[in-house]
Amino acid sequence: MAQLGPNDLKQFAIPATWDASYLRNVSTAEGETYDSLVSDIAAGLSVANGEIINDPLYGSLVSTTEESTAEYRTGTANDFEPHAEYTPPDAKRAGITGGMLPLLPFDYKFSWTWDMLRKARRSQIDNDIAAGLEGLKNRYQKSILTRLFKLTYDAVGTGRSVPLADAGTADSTYIPVAKPERGGTFLSSHTHFKFLSGITQANLETALLSLWEHGFDAPYEMIISYLDVGAWSTIANVTGWVNIVQPGVVLGSATPAANLSDTSYIGAITTKYGVVYVRASGRVPTGYWSVYKSFGNLDSRNPLVIRESPQYGTGAVLLAGDHIRQYPLENAILFTEFGVGVQDRVGAVVVKNDAGSYTTPTII
Repeated sequence: MAQLGPNDLKQFAIPATWDASYLRNVSTAEGETYDSLVSDIAAGLSVANGEIINDPLYGSLVSTTEESTAEYRTGTANDFEPHAEYTPPDAKRAGITGGMLPLLPFDYKFSWTWDMLRKARRSQIDNDIAAGLEGLKNRYQKSILTRLFKLTYDAVGTGRSVPLADAGTADSTYIPVAKPERGGTFLSSHTHFKFLSGITQANLETALLSLWEHGFDAPYEMIISYLDVGAWSTIANVTGWVNIVQPGVVLGSATPAANLSDTSYIGAITTKYGVVYVRASGRVPTGYWSVYKSFGNLDSRNPLVIRESPQYGTGAVLLAGDHIRQYPLENAILFTEFGVGVQDRVGAVVVKNDAGSYTTPTII
């Protein structure tokens, strides 16, 4: 784990290179001391860092690790041999392949000059901090969804951070583990990038089959574009769609409704493979959607994984700027270091509403 502890629970109120007694003697134009201001910023960072991984959608997709590599089991299951009194059985092992997990540094510089801080109002600094924390959330959310929907691999040195099962393009040695009880064996040409024309119950169940056949059971999770909510919630298109029970709304006894405590869901869909819980995101462009199996917030069996900084953990830290004349926050920087990779190459299916081919979308 990170040397400084989880950033959603612990955070340096004042960086080690800053003089706390000096901070108490320096104040803004409104008379507020900088040790108080920096402590407030650190408290805001603690909340923001926690929200990154505790968000219901993104937490359900990922876990965290400091490892630089991921391993994936491949091939058919080893069988038992008939027992023989004098002949030992053949030794067996699991087939594996793997990939790299990226670790990328990012900066967010505040435009706090000496002149600005000399006359700064607290509200100005608060708004700048809010913008920086919003940028931090955006960077993580875009990175997670980009890796989920991205068809191609990312280079990590001379290695590769591989996508979901992609018909052997990123790694021709990868063959999903056989599940005879769910339909048999797989080939390296197996893919979890689908192009299915139309928002329909049948197309949803086609995608779910690609989870069920690998041994994943309901409930499943689904993310759709916010622009496509109307099409998915139209019963003529998706016969299994069920609305969420709304507080204060009385339903008839024959009206089905999903009673879910998680308010991030917008609906549920009943299918022949079990129930699917649906969330919508404005970051996903129209025509794209994904179904996946989540085992809970930050569970290591989730389809994606965040490689976090070994020094700073998940989230950002506040660093002192250079060329400080007087005020400790001159040219201050928020710093974060992380990367998103695939933990289970068959744990999710991504779909483009298209009759031709799958292409990687731009996540906003």
